[in-house]
Amino acid sequence: MTKTKHPFRSAAAALLVSLSLAACVGIPSNGSVMTGDIVTEEEDFPFAPLPSGPQEDSTQQEILTDFMQAATSPEGSYEIARQFLTADASDDWSPNASVLIREGSGTMVSTSESTVEYGVSTRASIDSYGLYSEERNQGTRNLSFSFESVDGQWRISELEDGTVLSRDNFEAAFDAHALYFFDPSYRYLVPDVRWFPTRSNVSTRIVNALLSGQASWLQQGATLTAFPQGTQLAGPVDVSSGRTSIDFTDEIAQSGPLDKARMQQQLETSLGTVNVNTVSMSVRGVPLVVPDPGDSTATLTPPVDSEPLVVLDGEFGFAADDGIATLPGLSEKIVALNPTAVSLSRGQSSAAVLGSDGVNLVTAGEANPRLLDERANLIAPTIDTWRYVWTVPQNNASAIRAIGPEGDTHEITSSVPSDASIVSMDVSRDGARMLMYVNTTAGPRLYVAAVLRRDGVPAGLGELVDLPVATDPPLDASWVDDRSVATLARSDNQSVVTLFEIGGPRSTLGTADGGSVIAGGNGVVQIRVLTADGAILQRRASGWQST
Repeated sequence: MTKTKHPFRSAAAALLVSLSLAACVGIPSNGSVMTGDIVTEEEDFPFAPLPSGPQEDSTQQEILTDFMQAATSPEGSYEIARQFLTADASDDWSPNASVLIREGSGTMVSTSESTVEYGVSTRASIDSYGLYSEERNQGTRNLSFSFESVDGQWRISELEDGTVLSRDNFEAAFDAHALYFFDPSYRYLVPDVRWFPTRSNVSTRIVNALLSGQASWLQQGATLTAFPQGTQLAGPVDVSSGRTSIDFTDEIAQSGPLDKARMQQQLETSLGTVNVNTVSMSVRGVPLVVPDPGDSTATLTPPVDSEPLVVLDGEFGFAADDGIATLPGLSEKIVALNPTAVSLSRGQSSAAVLGSDGVNLVTAGEANPRLLDERANLIAPTIDTWRYVWTVPQNNASAIRAIGPEGDTHEITSSVPSDASIVSMDVSRDGARMLMYVNTTAGPRLYVAAVLRRDGVPAGLGELVDLPVATDPPLDASWVDDRSVATLARSDNQSVVTLFEIGGPRSTLGTADGGSVIAGGNGVVQIRVLTADGAILQRRASGWQST
């Protein structure tokens, strides 16, 4: 879906508006997690050389320092690290419960004769399900370690579960993998990003996580799985020469042909990051016949048009070398509305247009636009894969409406603060998630939430995933692809672009001088920024440059 926004943006393409028009065109950082089995597998991080065990007559702080180093190696179920623990502490310690990602060096303070407090500067962590969380600001986490003397040598007797890794060690030891689930129409695949240690049996871990289900914010029917509840692996995943054999318990044996085809697509896409090309399924060793899904195959990472969508010299369409490529049946009617924002539907057969009288729906083949929402102070609309147009007044972020192509209006329930104002709202290209950039009494917030539907009709937004934006005044936000979004914010009189992976770390993409609107394309290289004077900027090796 293409959208232009006080500017122009596209739901299916980057949408930019020149001159007076701008272009406008989402694992959770917090919140509860889904139920599922706790990961207890041994970790085989690629660290070398192996750390050594306790040195004789070490002090408590020396023992703790060497334990932290030893805990970077999970060889033999953290065999070396457990040498620093008492027998009871070794039995109780669950190193796989979490990973705390350390920024800089830790600090140690002896708080009693038998206790050392370890201070960690951190802003991110991984839980036992592989879900990444990142806080808005870096803070300090204090971990307490108790010590006992064992045969005259200090050993750790009490400690919290989990491990601590430096940022460098984390980046070397963990990789991001997207689990894929279906939107309610089964037309699109929706990613759920997890982080797993780099190792030979990562395929088993991915499949176990897929069977355990999606993260909590993607539940409530917002996304679906083809696997029957209770399905488990009957043995480890076998990967050989790009071909993967997966043996399941009995639950999937009675599934219909289409469900089996959908299961296979979920497996093949979720295992795509580990170079898996073909998946064969079996039940207790008996091969499972999976039919060709035909036209029922869901779309992975819906693409958008790579050219910007613009208004220029009284014409509306995609920028091309020889001018503007207009949209038959749409462009003239859109221009006639004197638009300040446009959202183009997937398939480019209709568009939601913000003009002076409100939001209109323009459809190819229909003579006149249909006025959908005439409330004051509306922001740029967005249109989803079901052709519902989403609107909201700038001064009330909780007053969201979804309006069908026939004019049927649905008030959307959400937990967005009622006193929040909203800068931008964009539905994802799979129609399953909503991105919102808002101002609250606590400062700017960037939310991603699942779209909750009843028989395809939007009814509400699910749990808000709060991505860690800075306190800079927000200008705009856009989807970049199916698992990342970008923001444009004002900082020290500069327009700063920041990239957020949904379920991963954020990164800065530099400053785009004069930027007022941001529009996503197919990945980071196709992000466009529109300036106040009508220039379109694109990121190059040397920075943001006019195209």
